[in-house]
Order: sequence, then structure tokens, then C-alpha cells
Amino acid sequence: MLSLRYLCLLLLAGGFGTPAVASETLSLPQAVTRALAHNPAVRAGDRTVVAAERQADLAGLTPPWVAGADVENVGGTGSVAGVQAAETTVRLGRVLERGGKRDARRAVGAIDIERSRNALDQTRLELATETTRRFVEVLADQARTTVAAQDLALAQQLTATVHRWVQAGRSPESDLSLMQIAEERADIEVEHAAHELASARVSLAALWNTVEPDFDTVAGDLFELPVVPPYETLVARLPESPALRALVLDTRAAQARERVAAASAKPDVTVHVGVRRLSTFNDTALIAGISLPLGSASRSALSVAQSVAETEAADARAQAQQMDVRQRLFSTYQELLHARTAFEAHRDRMIPKAETALALTRKGFEAGRFSFVALSQAQRTLLELRNAQIDAAVRYHTLLADIERMTAIAGVSSP
Repeated sequence: MLSLRYLCLLLLAGGFGTPAVASETLSLPQAVTRALAHNPAVRAGDRTVVAAERQADLAGLTPPWVAGADVENVGGTGSVAGVQAAETTVRLGRVLERGGKRDARRAVGAIDIERSRNALDQTRLELATETTRRFVEVLADQARTTVAAQDLALAQQLTATVHRWVQAGRSPESDLSLMQIAEERADIEVEHAAHELASARVSLAALWNTVEPDFDTVAGDLFELPVVPPYETLVARLPESPALRALVLDTRAAQARERVAAASAKPDVTVHVGVRRLSTFNDTALIAGISLPLGSASRSALSVAQSVAETEAADARAQAQQMDVRQRLFSTYQELLHARTAFEAHRDRMIPKAETALALTRKGFEAGRFSFVALSQAQRTLLELRNAQIDAAVRYHTLLADIERMTAIAGVSSP
């Protein structure tokens, strides 16, 4: 199994080659590649970045020129009846921004683009994490299917053995009935494991927008648990993760809006020039005008106060979220260590003891020293321990994916 961080680095380097097709075994890198290439959420995030870029371009434009025309002294009475005394004015004007408003808007646009790109990084990372989770579940269901098949084969062997002994008079009919019940249960578990595997395969393929799974099996070693870095190393990575970086960008965006509000304290000047046609005198004259809004400083002060409050709120949310993420990282890290302890206990101690106990109990059963009940219990114990080992491995890989999602460096998941 590859770690999610390694997968992200491979994505940054340019992918993994050709994706798997039907009747082929699917690897985790191939699954992540396909999800990132075809999942609609990634496409939506990419289009959001483009929209933010166009919005920033629009915000950076200067105010447009405005053309206008007026006609006066028409349709009146007496000397201004009809159009004989008409005065026609054609003008061209625009707003002259002052106080650095355009630069302030550009700064807001640049940060909005950065926020969109960071959100796309986060979407990619979340998708890679979810792909890893579902891939691990398929891998685990494959292992559960194998364990269930082994248990059924053993139950069939024991049923045949008990059947011979009943015919020989060494065991009562009740033992055969109980063994047949155990065999039926094992057969049901095989069917259930197959259904769970089919559902997990469909769930995984859905991440790259495919209705029917386009692979048969997945490849990976479920029982290979990657080594996790020390907790202090993981904590040091948190500030550069997309989730916490998003909070920093929120604060920067609020500060940029604060600068826009402060810039509005200096009023803009509206100027225009034009030509006026005086029909009464059959003459033409140039005109010019200028206007300046009043009360801009007081309005700007209110906008600045609002923006300052929003900046302080964003900063406070960032601090609270940073502490929450650190606490969740610590809890997840502890659970990860426990999952490894449980896995190693099953692998190194409990399962070997259960296998030995089953072998000894079977020998004793064949020699007539142990009852069928003891043999059935030994078989059931081994089955439960094997499934528990699978569960511990799944939990480890899932928790590791969560940790790597929380501590991934911003931008690593972008191809």
C-alpha cells in the first residue's frame, strides 16, 4: 500500500501511466488518478478558479467612459415651440478614481484567486483520501471473502469427518446436525462477503463517475502498515495544510476588503466634456463639468469599521480552528497507534495461538479426546480473530489517510 502523501507527490510529478481497464487489477495510484481526472467535484473546482480569475480581471479594470446626450428647450410654447430653440448636448465623461481603489480591488481579486486554488487543492486532497478509504475497503472485502471461503472449506471437511464418525457410531447424530448448521452459516458468510465486495467495488468506481466497476480486483498488501512520522513532525506540517491555509486566506481577504473600504474615504471625481448645439443662434459651444460626492469620509469610516470587525472575526475563527485541528490530529494519532498495537497482537500472538489450538483440538477430536463443541469453538475463534485482524488493518489505513489529509502540504495534490 502506498501512502496518500506519496500518491500526492506522484500526482505532482505527472501521474502514474495508463489507467486500468476492465478485467485488469487496479492499483491505488491508478484509482486516485482516475478519480482526480473524472470526478465532477474536481472539474467544478477548476471552473471556480477560472471564474475567480475572470472576476479579478473585471475588478482590475478602470471605470468605463460614459457617452451621453441631452436635448433641451423642445416641445414647449411660444418662442421654444417645436425644435427651433432646441439645445442639443453630446458629452463624454468618466469617473477618476482616487485613493488607490483599483489597486485595492486587484489585491482582493488576487486573494480570491488564491482562495479558489487552495479550495481546489483541498477538494483534490479530500477526493484522494476518500479514494484511499474506498480502495482499502475493497481490499479488505477481498480478504474477508478469502477468510470466509477458507472457513467454509474447513466446515465442509469437518462435516464430512463427523458424517463418517456418525456412520461408524463414534459420534451422535446431533453432532452432524450441528456441523451441518455451521456449514450453512459459513456458506451464508461467503455469500455475504461476496455482496459486500460487490458493493465496495461499485462505491470505488463511482468516484470516477463510472456506474459499473471497470476492474475485477484491486492490488495491495492490506497487512503492510506504513510507518507514521512522529507526532511533532505532523504538528509542524499543520499550518501549510489546505484546510488551515484556507483560514489564513480568509483573514487576508478580510484585510484586503478593509483596504478597499479605507480607499473609499477619498472621493472619486467625475468629469465630462462635450459639445452643445444652440439652434437659436445656430452656434456650437464646448462644455465641461466636474462633480465630487460629499460625505465619503463618514461612509468610509463605517465600511472600515465593518471590515475591521470581519477581519478580527476571521482571525479568531482561524485560531479556534487551528486548536481544533491540532486536538483532532492528536486523537487520531493515538487511535492510529492503538490500531497498530491491535493488528500486531492479532498477527504475532493471537492468530498463531488460535491456529495451534485449532490444530491440536482437531487432532484430539479425531482421537476421540475432544468433543465436537470444542472443535467448533476453536474454528469460530480463529475466524473471528482473522476478521478482527482485517478490521484493525483497515482502521490503521483509514486513520493514516485522515492524518495525511490533515497534514498534507498545500499545493502538493495539484497535478
